[in-house]
Amino acid sequence: MNKQKIVEKSRSYAATLAAGEVSSLRIKEDEKTVIRVYEDGKIGVAGRIGEGDDEALEAQAAAALVQNIPYPDAMCGGEKRHIDLVKDIIPEDEFLNTVRHLASRLKERFPDFIFSDKFAIEEEAVSYSDSADTDLSYADKAVLVGLSIKSAGSANIMDLGYYARKRHYDEDAVVEDIAKLLDVYSNKLPLPEEKLPVIMDMSFVQHALSHVVAEMYASGASLFAGKLGQKLFDECVNILIDRTPGKNELSPFFDSEGVTLEGDKFYFVKDGVFCGLATYRRSAAMLNLPLSGCGYADFDAVPQCGNFRGIELDTKGKKLSEVFSGKAIYVSVTSGGDMTPDGKFATPVMLAYLYDNGKLVGTLPEFGVSGNIFDLLGKDLIAIAKNDVYGYMDEDVVVANFNIDKK
Repeated sequence: MNKQKIVEKSRSYAATLAAGEVSSLRIKEDEKTVIRVYEDGKIGVAGRIGEGDDEALEAQAAAALVQNIPYPDAMCGGEKRHIDLVKDIIPEDEFLNTVRHLASRLKERFPDFIFSDKFAIEEEAVSYSDSADTDLSYADKAVLVGLSIKSAGSANIMDLGYYARKRHYDEDAVVEDIAKLLDVYSNKLPLPEEKLPVIMDMSFVQHALSHVVAEMYASGASLFAGKLGQKLFDECVNILIDRTPGKNELSPFFDSEGVTLEGDKFYFVKDGVFCGLATYRRSAAMLNLPLSGCGYADFDAVPQCGNFRGIELDTKGKKLSEVFSGKAIYVSVTSGGDMTPDGKFATPVMLAYLYDNGKLVGTLPEFGVSGNIFDLLGKDLIAIAKNDVYGYMDEDVVVANFNIDKK
C-alpha cells in the first residue's frame, strides 16, 4: 500500500474596511492534513483539521479503500525540492496602524469616494511527501490590498475596485495607482463614434479554461474538440501555467498530487498552436496524456482537475505602452460574462475609461463587449502585454478589436 501526505498551513492578518474606516481585525490560522492511500487500483482518503495522530489518519484512509473508488497509484518520482519565499512585509504589531494610515490617506486624498473591503497579510506553507520518497515544500507570504470603491453620491454598492497582491508593500504606489482611476473618474465622456480597440484583462480567456480539460475534450464537448496540434491563434498567443517560484504569489510549484512541471511550465497554447490539455493523475492515465499539474482536491476528497494556479498569457516582458499607442477603450469593471459552445464571448461593461497613449483620461457610459475567442486571439488581436497603467498592481492585458454593443 502506497501513501501520500499533504499538509497545508495558512495564517492571515486581515483588516476589514467599512466606509473608509478600519472596522475589524481578524487573525486566522489553519492547518489541514490529508493522507491518501493506494492499493489494487483503488484510493482511500482521510483528512483532519489541526494537529493529530498521523497513524490514526492513515488508518482512516486505509479503511476508506472499501469504497472501491478506482484510481491509479499516484506516486511521484522521488523528487526533493524546498522553496521558502517568506520575508517580513509589515510587522504584526504595526499592521493595524499601517492599514489605518492608508485608510486615512485615501480618505483625505479622495474625499468624494468611500473605500471598503480588505487589507491582509497572507502566509501559506504546503508540503507533500509520498512512499516514493518524494519530499516537496513551498512557503510564501504576501500582502493583499483589495478595495471596493464607491462614489459618495452613487446608489451602487460599489462602482469600481482595486486589487493587488505582492510580496512587498508600497503605500505610495497603491495611492498613485488608485489616483489614476479616480482623478479622471468624474470626467464623463461619450462613447467614441469611431471603432477603437479594447484593452481587457485575461478574464475572457479564463472562460475557455474548462474547454482544455482533458475529459471535456475527450467527450467532444470542448469548443477545441479535434483541434489538438492545430494552429488556432496568432503566433504571439501563449497560454500556460507558469509555476516558477517567485513568479506568482502564494502559488506552489506542485499541485495537490505532488506533480511538478518540467521547467515549472506547461503550455496549453504555444506560439498559437493548441498543444496541451489540463490533466490530473486519473485523467492522464485514462487518456494516455502528459500531466499538466492541474490536480485539485477539497480537504478530504478524491482529486480532480481544477488547479489552474499560475495560469497566464506570456507577455514576453512587453509593456502595454511599448506595444500600443493611440486611443483605446480600457475595460475596468465587467459584470458576469459568458462564452457559448462555439467560442463567442460577451459581457456587460459597467465601467470603462478612454485610454490615450498610456493614460486614462475619462470614464465612458455602460456598454457591452463581445467577440469570438478564435478572432480575439487571432485576426482581431493587436497585442498581449503587461499592464503598465499601474505601478504596483500587476496584470496581463489583451488589446483586441472587440465588438462594442451599445446600450
